[in-house]
Amino acid sequence: MRFKLYNTFDGGSDVLSLYDAYAEIRELGHVFAVAMAERGHETKDSDLMNGLAAYHLLKLEGESARLDAAHGMVMKDITDEMFERAREIASKEKNQ
Repeated sequence: MRFKLYNTFDGGSDVLSLYDAYAEIRELGHVFAVAMAERGHETKDSDLMNGLAAYHLLKLEGESARLDAAHGMVMKDITDEMFERAREIASKEKNQ
């Protein structure tokens, strides 16, 4: 399990696990989707994708140290996974 130590805005520090980071982004996505639905907009993406979209669309960077840390961890995890998949595909194609 991966963890991230981040500085809180009040000068302290806290720890966030990757599991909790995903939960933070999913919660943001759920709240965003509900708010959009209440305004007549349909969101078909997952809570995770809605959360990532909300973070950028609403320009939330710098608003919450915990949310910033969660976003960074989730984006790194997703990016790492996508690069690993790309390497596997390239390796299989190379061996054919």
